[in-house]
Amino acid sequence: MERIVIEVDDAIAKKWPNVSPKIRSHLEKSFEKQIEEVSQKLKEADFEILLIKAREEAFNNGLTEEALKELLNEE
Repeated sequence: MERIVIEVDDAIAKKWPNVSPKIRSHLEKSFEKQIEEVSQKLKEADFEILLIKAREEAFNNGLTEEALKELLNEE
């Protein structure tokens, strides 16, 4: 496991040493889950941007919906 550092409000930082190990563990797992969810959403957003760019480039190169249908119907 790797350690990371995050910045929090001074009042929160002062309370942290008094937080029980059970609550710390719960907070760490919750934080890990949130980071994973955000990371996944960013990957999906990046993929969506890639698809939009591919559609635009295909359209700019003459690949309209009609042309695509024709290509798919050819044997």
